[in-house]
Amino acid sequence: MSIKSTTYTKKDIIRKMSYKVNINDDESRILIDCLMEIFTEMFLAPNDTTRIELRDFGVFKVYKTKQRTNARNPLTKEEVTIPPRKRIVFKPGKKIQKSLKEEVRN
Repeated sequence: MSIKSTTYTKKDIIRKMSYKVNINDDESRILIDCLMEIFTEMFLAPNDTTRIELRDFGVFKVYKTKQRTNARNPLTKEEVTIPPRKRIVFKPGKKIQKSLKEEVRN
């Protein structure tokens, strides 16, 4: 049994924004690129945790993970050390969660 999925790309977002805001694709691309650049700068902040909250949409939280030594290479069974890194987690806002629940019901 296969599950259908839809992939939206940056180009799709640019087209939708152009239509909704009534601007051309080039202007929309500049706005999207600027927004992505701002998010990237915020995600790369030197803090241990960073939180980007967009009301009615959701929260992006960046946090550092600790070094782990309990991993193994499945082929060689050798223990592997996983270095510390940053992770990004997205928690959807109430509006999106409500919309998703209603979508499933219909």
